[in-house]
Amino acid sequence: MSSSNSTVDLNTLDDTLTHNSGPSEQVASETNVQNPLSREDLLSEAEVSELRRLEIKVELGLKAFWEIGQALSQIRDQRLYRENYKTFEEYCITRWEISRRSAYQLIGAAMVVENVRNCAQILPLNEAQARPLTALPPEQQREAWKKAVSTAPSGKVTAVHVAQVAREYHKSSAPPTPRNKNTVDQQVQLTKNSTESVKCCWNCAHCSHEFIDNPHNFYCYQLGKLNFVEKDGYQRGAECELWTYRGAESDEIKKTRLPLRETFSLTLQLPAYLQSLMQDAAKESGLVVVDWAAKVLEEAIFASHAAPRALHQDFIDVSVSEVA
Repeated sequence: MSSSNSTVDLNTLDDTLTHNSGPSEQVASETNVQNPLSREDLLSEAEVSELRRLEIKVELGLKAFWEIGQALSQIRDQRLYRENYKTFEEYCITRWEISRRSAYQLIGAAMVVENVRNCAQILPLNEAQARPLTALPPEQQREAWKKAVSTAPSGKVTAVHVAQVAREYHKSSAPPTPRNKNTVDQQVQLTKNSTESVKCCWNCAHCSHEFIDNPHNFYCYQLGKLNFVEKDGYQRGAECELWTYRGAESDEIKKTRLPLRETFSLTLQLPAYLQSLMQDAAKESGLVVVDWAAKVLEEAIFASHAAPRALHQDFIDVSVSEVA
């Protein structure tokens, strides 16, 4: 087997799919013995052949997410899109009509499969099963997947079960939450004295806790969008020279934040091409995307009060000028 991360061993995956489908076939066989089928339920030889032909297509489709993710990863890393497209995101949207989020989910899932395939006989069968593991470090990905397989109800691995196991590992690796003033003071002192166990993106003043387009990305007010797949928050914090303890924010840092206020949820479906434009505009403003969008809407609403009849036109003018 090749050791290259960009090589997909299809023979290994075929064996894994066969192994994974074995138990279900055995259960089906046992069920048939206990509950004899009626004559109408029995498959003819032609139907058995057709079923197998269609199941082969399903198996090929199930492993396609791995191959697609690997291919997109190489296209992105080698910048093979650059002749006709400015960015990888533009390439995905224009060439394949898939969003940035979907592309990175496929890439992340492929990386998980590549990471666990040498330590497990059963591999994730689809992107949904692999997705919960992408937020974990590589070693924990392998451990969590093994546990998900070994503890799967009735021996059937589901995306929901994998997500539950991944959450357990994520909680166990998270730093403890301070419970009183003394522990906060101790945490501050420990932060000043440590560069490995305490410094992380989550206690940094420059880090937004909002996932901007998928669970693997977050926004840094100093460095822009960052990705957990490349490095986790603890590794980034330990290496970052700009790290500043969140509990000691300066007035200058606080000026970039919108004041806390009561909020409500609003779901909008916008054209995919606006996503990168909005993120760039937010970055230039020093705001996370949600805060930037709230600011644009607020300015548009205030402008509309001065000219009620021009509400729609004011909104368009403000939005376009901010995004451009």
